[in-house]
Amino acid sequence: MSRPLRVWLPAVRAGSGADVFVERLATGLAKAGHEPAVQWFAHDREWRPWTLQSAVMPPGTDVIHAGSWQGFAFRRPGVPLVVTEHQYIRHPAFLPHRRMLQSLYHDMFVRRWVDRSHHAADALVAVSEHTARVMRSDLQRPVHLINNWVDTDLFAPTPKPKRVAGLPFRLLFVGNPSRWKGADVLPILARQLGPGFDIQCLGGLRGAFSQKRLAPGMSALQPVDPAAMPAIYHSVDAVLVPTRYEAFGYVALEAMACGLPVLGFASTGTAEVCADGETALLAPMEDIDGLVHRARQLADNPVLCARLGEAGRLRAIASFSEDRALSSYIALYESLIEAGPHG
Repeated sequence: MSRPLRVWLPAVRAGSGADVFVERLATGLAKAGHEPAVQWFAHDREWRPWTLQSAVMPPGTDVIHAGSWQGFAFRRPGVPLVVTEHQYIRHPAFLPHRRMLQSLYHDMFVRRWVDRSHHAADALVAVSEHTARVMRSDLQRPVHLINNWVDTDLFAPTPKPKRVAGLPFRLLFVGNPSRWKGADVLPILARQLGPGFDIQCLGGLRGAFSQKRLAPGMSALQPVDPAAMPAIYHSVDAVLVPTRYEAFGYVALEAMACGLPVLGFASTGTAEVCADGETALLAPMEDIDGLVHRARQLADNPVLCARLGEAGRLRAIASFSEDRALSSYIALYESLIEAGPHG
């Protein structure tokens, strides 16, 4: 198909990785010569997604692309609907990490909306293999695998000065201060590592760290614009991802693209993005002693840090580049359009 595609990207602003996905998808489609139309809705629409059925689709739309929590509301006659599943709430690896209220919300409300979106979609996409595999088994229908990606021109290594002897080894944690993300591990890790390490904490889109509640050896960074994130990565020695569950390891990928070694638990999305021993040092889940040991390995061995960082950069380019993901989405859009009328 030679002409530009008009892709409607309606989304609820939820303060999550799904927001990042929409922004990156729109940017990538525009760079590729297509015409994305992003339409943001307030966060309160998450609790009443049926109200989004009255949203006006931009004229001339070729494809609708939405997330699973609201996708059903954007189904329009004659236009193919693509639904990307960012967080499959029925994944058995995710269920143990939900809080009680979160479980009730998912099971009593979100599940029915997600089911409707899966049924309404002309094509379903998962962002990781472990998610796609479970969805295919549960739904008994095809699920495309298109990994999330990173702009490897923006997230790229910079020359690093030789580490000054006596200064702490700097570990960066990026994410909401929740147990799911492993924030409860950080104070324990800081105490065991001691003064030779500095764990710098940058809150995610939904929450920041309070300096008053941090243990010795931890420091809170001020929130920054997403465009400034590469500079944050460049200011540290390694990135810490003790998350207990990820549909996709965005932070690990950004670190790898910047040429940094990753340290964390070998959990779902992290282990799929990273290669233990090649781009990262990953400990078994809940093995804090293992994290301590691996952190000391990194701090004591600059050659190991450099090797892991260089391999991570190559893996990010080879497997998680913007061009690779965008080509897959555009090919999917074109195949749906060519298949004829929908809905």
